[in-house]
Amino acid sequence: MRMQTLARVAATRRTNVKPQFAGHVTDLILPEPDGGDRSQAFLVEQTANWTLPTHFHLEHQFQVFVAGSGNLGRHPIAPLTVHYASPHSAYGPLASGAEGIAYLTLRAVSDTGAWYLPESRAKLQTHIPKRQEHGAPGTYLNAAQLTALPGPVTETLIEPDASGLAAWVVRLPPGCTAAAPAQDAPAGGRFHIITQGALRIDGDKCAALAAAFTAYGENVMLEAGDAGAEVIVVQYPAAARQQL
Repeated sequence: MRMQTLARVAATRRTNVKPQFAGHVTDLILPEPDGGDRSQAFLVEQTANWTLPTHFHLEHQFQVFVAGSGNLGRHPIAPLTVHYASPHSAYGPLASGAEGIAYLTLRAVSDTGAWYLPESRAKLQTHIPKRQEHGAPGTYLNAAQLTALPGPVTETLIEPDASGLAAWVVRLPPGCTAAAPAQDAPAGGRFHIITQGALRIDGDKCAALAAAFTAYGENVMLEAGDAGAEVIVVQYPAAARQQL
């Protein structure tokens, strides 16, 4: 397992301004320099009223939106919205609202950047299957409601299927311990994102925002802190890490 909290890496936050994007980026998990685990997680804080053009990536990617509002293509975006895009699946534009928008970009295998359209159309592989999925909770809990939960509650955001793709939100009252959702199909690993409260994972305590990547078959017990915990779990299809 690889884990990092936003508090530990806050000093690495950097301004990023270019023709397609304006905002800040903070790296949480970077590929291992020795060529080992190549998982990647970073927080993007997109400037208010900015539109990121339609683009694609070469790897499987999740985005977990954690603050602000906006639109991803025709889909409205709010905190806890989850978006998945397969390689070469173009998505966007991503437009932030008046308060900006913040999201975690998560990859089981790191990618080098975004390929914008139409200028990168020659690099887009049109012959491979494309897939995108969107998910959002049916309910939202504030801190008081989280601590008042009688027991653990899991809500499916992206329905699991044979490819291994899935996403959930898990909510735990204070001091509660529960297993992460079962891995019913071979998959390409998972990210666990703490969005509220605090959690102890395998003895390491972390609060929002924290990211933990686990390989397929690596079972995780989630132990909530004194204020409970809310965790987004995103699971990659098995194809995401087949090339490793």
